Amino acid sequence: MRNNTIQTLLRELWAPDGTTRRALESSLGLSRPTLDKALSELINRGLVAPVGTRSEGGGRPATVFRLNGDTCVVVGVDLELPQLSFVVSDLWGEPLHRLTLDVDDGQRDPLALLREVGETLTEWMDSLGVPWPRVGGLGVALPAFVTDGVATFAGATMPSWHRVAVQNALEREISTRVHVHHDTHLMAIAEAHALGWKEGALLYIALRPGLSGDVRFGASLLVDGRAYRGGHGHGGSLYRAFVTGEELKNRAHDKRFEMLVDRAVGVLVHAVTLLDPTLIVIHAELLGEDEEAFIAGCRRRLREALVGEFPDLHKVTRAVARGTTAACGAAVAVVQHLRDNPEELLVHEGGERGRSTSQALRSTASKRKRR
Repeated sequence: MRNNTIQTLLRELWAPDGTTRRALESSLGLSRPTLDKALSELINRGLVAPVGTRSEGGGRPATVFRLNGDTCVVVGVDLELPQLSFVVSDLWGEPLHRLTLDVDDGQRDPLALLREVGETLTEWMDSLGVPWPRVGGLGVALPAFVTDGVATFAGATMPSWHRVAVQNALEREISTRVHVHHDTHLMAIAEAHALGWKEGALLYIALRPGLSGDVRFGASLLVDGRAYRGGHGHGGSLYRAFVTGEELKNRAHDKRFEMLVDRAVGVLVHAVTLLDPTLIVIHAELLGEDEEAFIAGCRRRLREALVGEFPDLHKVTRAVARGTTAACGAAVAVVQHLRDNPEELLVHEGGERGRSTSQALRSTASKRKRR
């Protein structure tokens, strides 16, 4: 059987609600014998399983088939130096386990740091009982300009990395494919995943910490659920969108707050008028109790600045995805890659071994939550 038939069918079966033979015949234009043969092969490999029945206009309920999300796991990493966050997720992008730790110095030699990341990941995966062949890919979030797995940090308070081959360095340390992206793109992908957002333009703004007490404003534009990366991979960047630690130091709380709102609105006005997003989402978890007030201030000031420019007001909301957002987004990005390239998933074994891996992860996570 031709591989492209198997891959097309697997991609179709990635829908969360699954689908039936009749629906697959209609959407893919396959004959029943061809469909049954392909479906049987995927079931035998453990990649697809029946998940129940569904009525389709009378008659006997039809069997619903769906991707087996436990075939393998994916891993997401957020290198928000000097903090590292790790997430293990299933093939639906749902987190199974998380780990957060600090490194001594975000300014150290990048290759030495990446070796430490690889070693830490390997130790963690060993503790979870998950060998690297059971991992479908590793997604990495970096607050840097990233092109083809090569990262460059920009800014006086950022690590001094210039054209560091992050993908190659990590693939030397671990035995799975590595995908490296700008962190805010991945945070936006995690938000879209949490919202179930698939259509329209979503402008995502995230407040992220620098190494010297500064606050950076990252941005990403999602179009129909996918990050717009521009001609060189830098799409979504905001020009000089940060407030330095020196500017914030020794200022009263209300003055610091006003400065952050003013700087955010200053860049948002240009982004909104250029992109005309359907929805604006702001992630300001960094501000703690001030997050809601910050978003309300941005919403008010933005509408004041844009009065008369648009017939409709843009909706500005607080981000739903919290915590290890970039690491979760990195894992979801790997899931998206596998769904777009299902041939890579075909090399993983399914069946009982895949299910036991996921069950072990969920058991470990449950025990740690109870402690």
